[in-house]
Amino acid sequence: MAVYAFLVSLCRDRVWAEDLMQDTFVKASRSMIGYRGGNPRSWLFTIARSVFIDDVRRKRPTPIDTIDEAGVSDPDVAEVDAIEAALAKLPERQRTALLLCDRADLSYADVADAMSITPAAAKVLIHRARISFRSHYTETSA
Repeated sequence: MAVYAFLVSLCRDRVWAEDLMQDTFVKASRSMIGYRGGNPRSWLFTIARSVFIDDVRRKRPTPIDTIDEAGVSDPDVAEVDAIEAALAKLPERQRTALLLCDRADLSYADVADAMSITPAAAKVLIHRARISFRSHYTETSA
């Protein structure tokens, strides 16, 4: 379920995320021979991120994020929309790092492995992502 939530956060489309999740598990099952150990969650999230990037490069879809703001009356729905809007404004690398750390609950080292960067770079990237997210969130929710 964490892989699905991660993919929904990346592509902002539940149906597309389901397709990506299926592709992720197919690719993971085919890659089991090449698995070198380590944290299996970060390995799986690495595959999911790769599948997402490959699919975007292949299709170049345009996500539909239009929501009738006048129809939003539930404060929880409005807050979720504000969070998703703030996440959508982040650069892809920052959004990915933030989602892996905060939603998928991976450690900095696991985020670094999943994104093929150093743990120090992962910490900096997540820190900058949180600052940008707060800025965009306060703009959106104000």
